[in-house]
Amino acid sequence: MKYLCALCLFILVGCGSTTTPPPMAAAPSTGIDPELEKVLTDVNYQWLCAGPYRKPYKDCVESRAKYWADRFFEVVQTGEVLNKQEMVDTQTASIPTNPPAEAGPYPDSLRIYAVYGDVAMGTDYTSFKALDKSGNLGFMTSAKVLRIFAKVNGTWRPAAAGLVPVIPHIGPPNRGKRAATPWPSPDPELEKQLADIDHKWLDAAMNKKLDYLQSLFTAQWFEILGWNPTANPTKESTIQLLGAANWKPGEGVVPDQFQLQALYGDVALATDRRTRTWTNPKGQLVHTPHRSVLVFVKQNGEWKSAGASLTPILIP
Repeated sequence: MKYLCALCLFILVGCGSTTTPPPMAAAPSTGIDPELEKVLTDVNYQWLCAGPYRKPYKDCVESRAKYWADRFFEVVQTGEVLNKQEMVDTQTASIPTNPPAEAGPYPDSLRIYAVYGDVAMGTDYTSFKALDKSGNLGFMTSAKVLRIFAKVNGTWRPAAAGLVPVIPHIGPPNRGKRAATPWPSPDPELEKQLADIDHKWLDAAMNKKLDYLQSLFTAQWFEILGWNPTANPTKESTIQLLGAANWKPGEGVVPDQFQLQALYGDVALATDRRTRTWTNPKGQLVHTPHRSVLVFVKQNGEWKSAGASLTPILIP
């Protein structure tokens, strides 16, 4: 992972509302089939009830419940990880009374960066339009989003998402009704194996074991950074920056709460919590937790990292 964050001030860009979404940083060409990108853009619009699929909020919640893959999960803008049932329960509990027809998410600039069999992963920039305290409709929050799609029974469906705020959520986490039972791991033994890779990954980043990271990351590896969400770090740029890093005493990243969320053939989707310890401009050590969405791909018999998103965890 790109942990030069330990040398930088943690800043979330912007706050409050705006009438138009802020611009997204330009992304490099990906070489992905344009027709597939068009198909997944349409899937993305259906997922979010946006564009030609806009509909009342209640109808949208019901359609998402049928459209998401069974093992769908999302890391929302507050850093909470919710599975499919928790997403439905939370959204159902927060259905607004007579919301404006224009309220809701507005996705833009979906780019697919990698396809691994029946799983595709990319990013978009989604702004959320809602009423402010004065009753004015505007774009209140926005996020760069890791979007993951899986082909299930021949049809592309939303599989997971990680929202990294650009204009952050204001206020405490909005917790809805939770699922009655915990989500069981789809493969406990694989979960242990990938959790071990997760720890080795961060150890290599902090101790400049660059050969390990060269081997671990796929060629199309990318991530979305919680402290710089509009950047587009690649495998090459990340390893180069790690090689030049100069860590201060006490700085580091500690992972825990690793969970294997879903399996699609040779692609595994997981989450963890990553607590960064870094030095602010005053020379003080600061602890910042993030919730990550992690994508692993099995290539030539070995599990590799395909990418990640890191969402700052909102502390009430």
